[in-house]
Amino acid sequence: MKLKKILAFVLAAMMTMSMAACSGSQTQETSTESTTEEQSAEGTTTEESTEAEGETNTESRTVIVGTTGTGEPYSKVADDGTWTGVEAELWAEIAERTGWTIEMKQVADMASLFGELDTGRVEVAANCFAITEARLENYVASDPIYADAQVIIVQPDSEYQTFEDLRGCSIGVTAGQASQSTVEAMAPEYDWEVITYEDSNAGFQDCSLGRIDAYANTVTNIEKAEKAQGLEFRELDEKLFGNNVGWWFADTEEGIALRDDVNEVLAEMQADGTVSEIVTKWFYQDLTQLVSDEWLTATH
Repeated sequence: MKLKKILAFVLAAMMTMSMAACSGSQTQETSTESTTEEQSAEGTTTEESTEAEGETNTESRTVIVGTTGTGEPYSKVADDGTWTGVEAELWAEIAERTGWTIEMKQVADMASLFGELDTGRVEVAANCFAITEARLENYVASDPIYADAQVIIVQPDSEYQTFEDLRGCSIGVTAGQASQSTVEAMAPEYDWEVITYEDSNAGFQDCSLGRIDAYANTVTNIEKAEKAQGLEFRELDEKLFGNNVGWWFADTEEGIALRDDVNEVLAEMQADGTVSEIVTKWFYQDLTQLVSDEWLTATH
């Protein structure tokens, strides 16, 4: 009897130890599985956090765009800081598509706008500037946005019909505009007196009043001035030239990188017709159709 009791006791003890061992093994396995899941979750959280940070960095990018803001249809900055014109609407579209913050900075005049670009106080010079050889020597340009023609205007009843007719006359130009360098280069041949204006509107007024014999400017700017100021001019049949229009960036690693990013967005806007729509709204015609390889592009 005693032997049976002892055997029963031993068997019970062994069963208890076996159960305890099994229970311990099961607990360890569950714990490992739980830890793995937690580590996986932590890894996912970190990855998602990194992605979120990347998105935030993209969305929070700020681009400082310089412009004179002197008048529509190009670029106008009101007293309350409201920005309108083709430049404003194009950059608003870029902001919408990229999530960038476009910080507009108004600069006194077109000539000093490139000085702001040189010192890094602005990252883009956006004032419907023509793509010219002189500018390409020091800066990099975006792909052409649209094109325009530079012409010489006179009073409607003027006797002047050709460049030759204007020999020895006074011709106004706007400082920093593409036509300035062209007229100044032609001046010795035709004995022109070149008068420089910081504001195109002042030049239009002087031409209308006969204070100067002629004025060189773009077709779009002339049409706008006639509508806005009630003026009337006649264009000479001879055109100075046509030019592609683009945005300008510093010729630095950072400037070129920004130019490339902007070009990517601009290409999308050209492809889906957005640029055409905006340009037509402000200039009354689709000047994107005038972009030509015969005129200067960003790559000459």
